[in-house]
Amino acid sequence: MPTQDEVIPDEQVEEYKPNRAARRAKPTSTRATFSRLQNKAPQEKEVVVKTGDTEMSFLFRSIGAREWDLLVSKYPPTSAQRAEGQPFNTETFPPALMARVCIEPALSTEEWTQIWESETWSRGEIGDLYSAAVNLCTNGFNIPFSASA
Repeated sequence: MPTQDEVIPDEQVEEYKPNRAARRAKPTSTRATFSRLQNKAPQEKEVVVKTGDTEMSFLFRSIGAREWDLLVSKYPPTSAQRAEGQPFNTETFPPALMARVCIEPALSTEEWTQIWESETWSRGEIGDLYSAAVNLCTNGFNIPFSASA
């Protein structure tokens, strides 16, 4: 890139102009305001599970931080779980979270408990659904960081 004192040869002037304009272009993002922050919609994610030849889809919607904390507090860990460092009851919290986050199909905590304890769902299969719900509620924004920022 030329400095202020450099002279650009005529044959490079047209090549340089678009690059200069691109460097000065502003990003297409919208500036955050309090109102926009207050009105941010919850994240949603469709999760597809393949069972044999069939696929089943679930629609998950995230819950806010306060609701997450209240849900965690409703399902405290057992003494043994607490000794292991668990922040909640690992048997009762997952079905409750699934009941709250999975909006299609809308199943109750009791129904998710039956699936959680089912002989037909492996721990990996139900664990993948649970992990998707946890990740949706606890992952932050995907903020790209650059060296120039």
